[in-house]
Amino acid sequence: MTKMAEEIASIPEVVARQLDRALDLYLEQGERLRKLEPNCVVTCARGSSDHAALYFKYIVESTLGVPVCSMGPSIASIYDNQIRTENGALIAVSQSGGSKDLAALCSQAAASGLSTVALVNNTESLLARSAYEVLPVYADSEKSVAATKSFVCSLVALASIVAAWKEDIELVSAIKSLPEALERALKIDWMPQIGRLVKNKRLFVISRGPGYAIAEEAALKFKETCAVHAEAFSSAEVRHGPIALAVSEFSALCFLSRDKAAIGIEDTASHLHQAGAYVLKTTFSEQGDSNLRSVKAPHVLLDPICQITTFYLAIEKLSLSLGSNPDNPALLSKVTVTV
Repeated sequence: MTKMAEEIASIPEVVARQLDRALDLYLEQGERLRKLEPNCVVTCARGSSDHAALYFKYIVESTLGVPVCSMGPSIASIYDNQIRTENGALIAVSQSGGSKDLAALCSQAAASGLSTVALVNNTESLLARSAYEVLPVYADSEKSVAATKSFVCSLVALASIVAAWKEDIELVSAIKSLPEALERALKIDWMPQIGRLVKNKRLFVISRGPGYAIAEEAALKFKETCAVHAEAFSSAEVRHGPIALAVSEFSALCFLSRDKAAIGIEDTASHLHQAGAYVLKTTFSEQGDSNLRSVKAPHVLLDPICQITTFYLAIEKLSLSLGSNPDNPALLSKVTVTV
């Protein structure tokens, strides 16, 4: 068994332990944000952690209406410019916390008067030392280069912060019962259908809203574990040009949602199919069909967490079937340090 497979299998247990150890910390951070009433929140992250920040962006903006933007770390590390905002907050997300540019932006934000929070798996890291507040992800040691359990734990932490910020008792309760849903998510095998996608030369991964974050994450996993070129798009963006590629030898994986974005994602999937693409869609239906069955999370905002967990299981198997090593992809390392 690969290290990636072991870490994916451990996700429900790791999340349960994370919630036991840190849920109160996340809720306290959400309460601090509620009292702060920030005009905006800045996020700072790279790779899978940036996809977690994107999830945070969509659930904050769609439920609280507070703008969330991703800020380029190079603003501080290369261009040495000041951050000009008032009554704001910065949340930096990183598994290792070792990148100098993330730490530089976090330090610059703190110097500018922003409330700064580092959400990290390594609480002794450079990034952790650069923030006012440090929140542990508690994903334990992750040895596979491809992040899986640390990404899921980051999503859980960020959802918990939002739950307290918006005083959503229902969401807090749903988060507490998430490990059981993740257990069910790991009992679904998408591999037979997912394998068909990569027979074509071009691949889109599509969703919208909070699901767009896991579309980005899935596209990255196609690249780094399978050496398959995949690009993620919002379903609203595809028909503004990218659909021109949807001819022969083209595939699309569409992560459907149970929120208001569902109709638009379905519509885009239909247009891609009509254009000639091979299209796979997730579904929350219990009926067996050619689509990819998804577990309904205990709250609609948590659906993407269950979907990406099931996807991880399939992509690890796909990587092995293609002769790749998902634990040690070519040209990649576990800790990427950028300046």
